[in-house]
Amino acid sequence: MSSPTAVFEHAYYVGGQFATILYGVQLVLFFATLRAFRANSDARHRKSDRFFAVYSTVMTLLVTVDVATNAVWGEQMWITSRSQPGGVEGFIATETSVWYETLSSTSVVALIFMSDALLIYRAFVLFASNYLIIVLPVLIYLAAFALAIIELVIAGTPNGNFFGTRAASFGVPYYALTSISLNTLLTLLIVARLLTLARAARASMGAPAARLYTGVAALMAESAAPYAALGIMFLVPYARGSDTSIAFGQVWAKVTCIAPTLIIYRVLTRRAWDAGTVSALTGERKHAGAGVESTAMEFVSRALETGVSSTAKGSKSQIGEMSKMSEKDVETGYGSSREELTPV
Repeated sequence: MSSPTAVFEHAYYVGGQFATILYGVQLVLFFATLRAFRANSDARHRKSDRFFAVYSTVMTLLVTVDVATNAVWGEQMWITSRSQPGGVEGFIATETSVWYETLSSTSVVALIFMSDALLIYRAFVLFASNYLIIVLPVLIYLAAFALAIIELVIAGTPNGNFFGTRAASFGVPYYALTSISLNTLLTLLIVARLLTLARAARASMGAPAARLYTGVAALMAESAAPYAALGIMFLVPYARGSDTSIAFGQVWAKVTCIAPTLIIYRVLTRRAWDAGTVSALTGERKHAGAGVESTAMEFVSRALETGVSSTAKGSKSQIGEMSKMSEKDVETGYGSSREELTPV
């Protein structure tokens, strides 16, 4: 006769394997981000660069806590407790609220809120610092935060269960607010804005040069679309009380870290949209001073289209770097972190 916990055990195991692979992806992205940060000389650091580097580090530490605690819990479940009274079934029934699993759940919730905060900030930047755009996302964010605290308290009580009925009564509306309402809203806003900016970029720069900012890879990375999609994939079985939700939850937790780290990597390598590139195309926000500083788009466009000295403000060495950019880098939006695209 099949064990009543068989589905949960299979889902936990499969989810853990995919989660481990994604954790490796996160580590590669994280070290690439640090390399990009160190590649910039102190004179070329933006004020936000150090903050983003720290932000990425904190998120990587949080996802490491999640991976480590889940591994320990799996070892205790399948190896240590197998020969004890109650076996695996007894362990699952009584040890889901053990302190290190509560720590794991807390680290994932913290990851979600850090990721959502970054998406709200990115929407704010893309819409030229328009506070009206982020009013609704911020309200949803605060409501989700309150529900998350209640869910963690219930799950952390003796005999509590993060996937149990009591915790789920707060968890379902919490994840509905984050993965459906907030993430979907922000993704749609960012995608719509990027498509609008893409038309302006192609008109002013030409299609080849604009691909760095408007290609499919750039669109997926900037909008964190996989993060929103996997959040919905987790919410459906979680709301139905299915044991398979643990597999989707483990995968989503890792993508929760990967998506913002990828955005931060693009920011540090000057491949992300920023206030300068947005204002240069739309004129929605002017820089202080006599004129607008040259942006990454100006350097890429002139270097790729003319290959000669530019009239934009900047050193000849910077323009020379742009002219050496490969066509592959332009089409994908990635490439060597040494190829700085924005003078600061």
